[in-house]
This record gives sequence, structure tokens and C-alpha cells, in this order.
Amino acid sequence: MIENHCFQPQYAVSELNEKDFWHMFDAEHYEYCRKKYGIVGTFMSVYYKSKKGRKTEKEVAEAEAAIAESAYAEEV
Repeated sequence: MIENHCFQPQYAVSELNEKDFWHMFDAEHYEYCRKKYGIVGTFMSVYYKSKKGRKTEKEVAEAEAAIAESAYAEEV
């Protein structure tokens, strides 16, 4: 799908790794909106919601913390 510039529907479970997932979708715009509306740390990223397999709370918390830290760094 990536080679053909197609998109995976978000109602499906994704088997893509994080790099390929964000290659398919616009990560920059997505993270901009998450920071703008203050949902980082409140709602988990769409990648983690659609990722195949079990996600640990620690895995999601670490990813959200990294995003929150970068959002704070940009504001200062």
C-alpha cells in the first residue's frame, strides 16, 4: 500500500511498524493537532490504538511522555 500511495483504513488492526505507519500518514500534522488541542497524555496515539498485539501501559505511557516532553520544549 505504501508503494502505491494508498492508506490503510483506521478501523482495521495495523501490522505496520511505527516508522511505516507514520510514512503512510502525516505524523507532523497529527502531532500538531494533538498538541494544539491538549490531548497528549489524555488519549493514546492512533498508532497505538490500531497497532496489532497487546500494548502495555508502560509502552503507551513512554510514547506519550516523549511526545509531551517535545511539546513542552517547543513552547518554552
